[in-house]
Amino acid sequence: MRVDVKAQARLHFGFLDLSGEKGRRFGGMGVAISRPRLALRMEKARTLTVEGEQAERIEILAARFFDAVDLRPEARIKVVETITEHIGLGSGTQLALAVASGLSRLHRLDLSPEELCALTNRARRSGVGYHLFHRGGFVIEGGHALEDHKLGEAPPLLLRHEFPEDWRIVVAVPKPSGTISGEAEEAAFSRLSQPSEQLADQIAGIVLIRLLPALVERDLDTFGAALTEAQELVGTCFAAVQNGLFHPDAAPLIARLKEAGARGVGQSSWGPAVYAFGANEAEERRLLDVARRASPEGSVFAARGWNRGAALESA
Repeated sequence: MRVDVKAQARLHFGFLDLSGEKGRRFGGMGVAISRPRLALRMEKARTLTVEGEQAERIEILAARFFDAVDLRPEARIKVVETITEHIGLGSGTQLALAVASGLSRLHRLDLSPEELCALTNRARRSGVGYHLFHRGGFVIEGGHALEDHKLGEAPPLLLRHEFPEDWRIVVAVPKPSGTISGEAEEAAFSRLSQPSEQLADQIAGIVLIRLLPALVERDLDTFGAALTEAQELVGTCFAAVQNGLFHPDAAPLIARLKEAGARGVGQSSWGPAVYAFGANEAEERRLLDVARRASPEGSVFAARGWNRGAALESA
């Protein structure tokens, strides 16, 4: 038996309430994008072997999965495509869920998405990547209740909407001087400045009154302006850790894109990945040129919204 798993990268548009003053903490929104993507091929084997990029990380994830379900570690995994790690495009959650989902299918375990989330210990803060793995599109999740929150329990999905596939997305990843993940990420969250009491209300108002209606009505101008404003508000919470509203490597690129009139400019997760939106091919080309000039040593590419969840195919 063989199982192929494909999962898309995502853009994380920010948290709704980092303080938890309103009764729930975190919450967030984001969108799945057409590229880059993760692709794994799995087959039955007598031992556990992994070939390709990020093999060591995948082998660790697979070994943890087999230990959690009390099975012998038997699978051959070939890495066909990967999402670069620690640049803000969601590689960690997509990889963990792809490995667990594929091995579950390969060994006919029929585990639910909720069980896979618990097994992989994902969505401890943000559930955006978890929900996008299963559904794609644009999602908003409701964060974690301050009381009775169980480890490994994903935050509830509040909204999932088709993302306009004709909207152009320019993604630019400047060459990072440093990244935040793992233990460094845990320490960074502990050092975040305390948000003002009004911040969650401001972000909620922008999302509910402006951003979501604009998405439904396919109004890119209003959607972009609302997203940019929400990103700047979220950035104030991370300023003490990032030395500014955005990652130091992302900030100059964001400023340049804003000067060029780009819409919906922001930083995905901890960055340094930056995104901006265009309405048509000509605008996409112009923004690609701006981003390449501003970040000549980085990676710059065009993408679209992706409205399907991860694909698992058995042969």
